[in-house]
Amino acid sequence: MTAAARRSRGAGPAAGTGSPIPWWGVALAVAAWVVLWSLTPGLLEHGVGSLLSTELGPQVLIESALALVVLALIALLLPRRTARPLAPSHQMWAYTVPAALAIALPFHYSLPAPVGIYIVWMAVSVLWQQLLTFGLLQDVLRERLPAWATILVVSAIFWAGHAVWLPDRFGFDHPLAGLGIVAMGLVVSSLRAWLGVLHIPLALHLTFYYLFA
Repeated sequence: MTAAARRSRGAGPAAGTGSPIPWWGVALAVAAWVVLWSLTPGLLEHGVGSLLSTELGPQVLIESALALVVLALIALLLPRRTARPLAPSHQMWAYTVPAALAIALPFHYSLPAPVGIYIVWMAVSVLWQQLLTFGLLQDVLRERLPAWATILVVSAIFWAGHAVWLPDRFGFDHPLAGLGIVAMGLVVSSLRAWLGVLHIPLALHLTFYYLFA
């Protein structure tokens, strides 16, 4: 178990932040996640980027830039909570895999968006999804729930974020895709609970996008 994981587990409900967050704070955190999740770059067909451009590339770049600005604001407002899941670790070696795949991506890329835009878009989107869900939200839930319940709840919320905003792909009419998202949520949240940081889950997530584009 890593030092970050020991700090996350050892502090129990407070997770190193002092007194446990009140239940109304948990509800507020979930509500904030719902709002912020809707800003995931490329999630919505008529997202923020579509207000400024009719082309996919500029749209996702605008939405990616907005996500980075929001993450920077969150980091300023909640520095300790934001830093904890991204704390420096020897696990950062895992980023060499998606980095190598990004270099090789132009040789097999077949999607509509320009390859450079796709690389940036996926990097920001993965950081956004994982930090919001398996970083900030998981830490808040862990302050009030045991580890196993936190994993189940955050995985269910992760699935709901896909099923509600992308029902034609992950809704109840598409059980296999939905189960895939649930499985991913269980794996990533379990890795976060075990390792304490998000470097390996981030690298795995990026590897998938860069390998199969």
